[in-house]
Amino acid sequence: MVDVPQSVVVAVLTRAPSRGGKSRLFASLGCPYDAALVSALLLDTIDGASLTGTRCIVAVDPPDGCSEVRALLPGDVRVIAQADGSLGDRMRAAMREVLADGDTAVVVIGSDLPDITPAVIERAVSHLARDPASLVLGPATDGGYYLMAATRVPDVFEGIEWGSPRVLQQTEAAAARCGLRVHLVEPLRDVDTAEDLQLVVAPRTRAWVTAHRRWSA
Repeated sequence: MVDVPQSVVVAVLTRAPSRGGKSRLFASLGCPYDAALVSALLLDTIDGASLTGTRCIVAVDPPDGCSEVRALLPGDVRVIAQADGSLGDRMRAAMREVLADGDTAVVVIGSDLPDITPAVIERAVSHLARDPASLVLGPATDGGYYLMAATRVPDVFEGIEWGSPRVLQQTEAAAARCGLRVHLVEPLRDVDTAEDLQLVVAPRTRAWVTAHRRWSA
């Protein structure tokens, strides 16, 4: 186990479950939208990313969904509103808010990573402990990234084709232009399709799959 450098926050970006989203996943499943599955993904992600010595915040879209998400979470998890704009704008704003509060590092992830483990967060933190001026990315299997960690807000969010298979490559290029060293942790599959869902072992999400065999088989 690494020594967590001073104060590290894991920031989870999510959409309020009642507000829809995950259209690709539900289209793949061929079933109606179900907020229960989105809630299960979020809660399993938070549990999986919990590393001793870190704190968790959840950044919610839209802002008026904060109370809904707060009611789902343990009392020690702080809930904030996401900013407007692109995914990059929202990530930048969440990182800026965390670091402005005096925390020394932030790890940003999405809310569809139910099988993420504390070891992944630990490796990201370990990179920052050894190289505080660097940028840590977790490659997703679709060409994007599921994790970004840094000790300051990096200038890597402009000119990115969000949602394309070029996101990771473009972000690494943006980091190189800024003179930022990039460290990678292991690739991880987020949950975007029925196939992804079938591979999940996290308990809440797995329970949904078991209860909805008609759609998830």
